[in-house]
Amino acid sequence: MTKASNHDVYFVPGLSRGLRVLEILGSAETPMTLSQIARAMELSRSSAFRLVYTLRQMEFLKEGEQANTYTLGSRVLNLGFAYLNQQQITTIARPHLAGLRDATGVSTHLSVLEGQDVLYLGSHQARSGFVSNMSTGTRTQAYASAIGWCLLGALSHDELEAFCDDVTFDSFTQHTPSSFDQLLDRVDQVREQGFIVSKGFRDVGGSSVAVPVRDQRGVIVACVNLSGPDSGFDFDRLDSFYIPETQSAALRISRELGYAGR
Repeated sequence: MTKASNHDVYFVPGLSRGLRVLEILGSAETPMTLSQIARAMELSRSSAFRLVYTLRQMEFLKEGEQANTYTLGSRVLNLGFAYLNQQQITTIARPHLAGLRDATGVSTHLSVLEGQDVLYLGSHQARSGFVSNMSTGTRTQAYASAIGWCLLGALSHDELEAFCDDVTFDSFTQHTPSSFDQLLDRVDQVREQGFIVSKGFRDVGGSSVAVPVRDQRGVIVACVNLSGPDSGFDFDRLDSFYIPETQSAALRISRELGYAGR
């Protein structure tokens, strides 16, 4: 944020220091002592004590398992979840999808698993003539698409078996799974790679790159993908450009959802 001309009048140093204590404890691997907090803050022990005391009284901090140590309290967690609950994934994803579209020149989408289907929540069509035939609100069978295999990675083995109980394995292309075991193989492949490239898997002449989006628990909650006609891709740049760009966009969205993993 740009500093105001009268920044020194508006800025509250005590509040800034208190929030800094929360950041330091949040990044610490173990609870910290008062002396450690003071050193990290470059403050006297008495100044650090007043900050810790205030935050402790407000339940933003709590005592650690070891005596005279402190860690984050439940009130910080409540604030974090309140923030996440106010951020709809479509709102979070929108600028990242637009940026991915502009960087690659290919249509971009955000999808979720709803029942047996892939549901497209957001779509940013390419500015060129290489547009996708998928748009916001489109549904496709999850078992029959690479995006679906990406989203099904959120299910356990038993949940995937239950999912298949209601699936009629109609064939769309030679790549369409025809049984639970074949679908499990596809899903496991995406889990292992962390992405999937489709070349005519669902529709002949169309290609896509799909990467999962994860929430603060590390659970797959959505999928980001590029998709369009084969003519819209430079396949020589698949590994060096399209896949890394899609992974980067998916990770940025995941970060805003609270995901802290790789």
